[in-house]
Amino acid sequence: MTEQWYTIGSFTFPASWAAIITSFILTFLVLYFWNRKASDWYSNSIFTFLLVWKLSVIVVDFQTVMEHPITILYFHGGVIGYWLGLIAALSYIFVKKVDHPATVIISWMITVLVYEAVLQMLHHHYLLAGIQVLVNLLILVFFMKKTSDFGGDIWAGQLLVMFTLVQLFLSAFIGGFELTVTAWTYLIMMTYLIFLLNVRRKHNE
Repeated sequence: MTEQWYTIGSFTFPASWAAIITSFILTFLVLYFWNRKASDWYSNSIFTFLLVWKLSVIVVDFQTVMEHPITILYFHGGVIGYWLGLIAALSYIFVKKVDHPATVIISWMITVLVYEAVLQMLHHHYLLAGIQVLVNLLILVFFMKKTSDFGGDIWAGQLLVMFTLVQLFLSAFIGGFELTVTAWTYLIMMTYLIFLLNVRRKHNE
């Protein structure tokens, strides 16, 4: 997919940035009114991600930062910084034992739902955006219903895999299947969240 760029005043940014920031904000608001505890750890993990991503420029381009410290304000760690930020955020969630894994998965699903919808609309793929919102919302509602029942952890893992595959499948309609940073993020998050479910299950046994 060719990245679309937008301009507000003198600030130019890619559609993906607008989509991810919107997804963070809207997910936080949903969690704030649904589960205040979840909104707290969600905002902390997002702050951790953004802080590490931003400051990772020190690691990625140490020499330039030492010569021109002000570059920290204008640059970030790029793709390497992104992965470092993601690792830091996931480590925070694991170490703090922030919530039941099902709640973490719901937060992730909401984030992806908003991200994909906004991203597709900003790329003028309105039909795909509508389909993704509908399908993702159905999976999310079904997930919330099933995980509240007995044996919900088993359903949680299966529905998480389905949710991830749906994102990859629908995205493939635009430019074919590619292992982009987004695709890798979905796969890594799926693996990590299933790991949390297994840890929770063993703890309860």
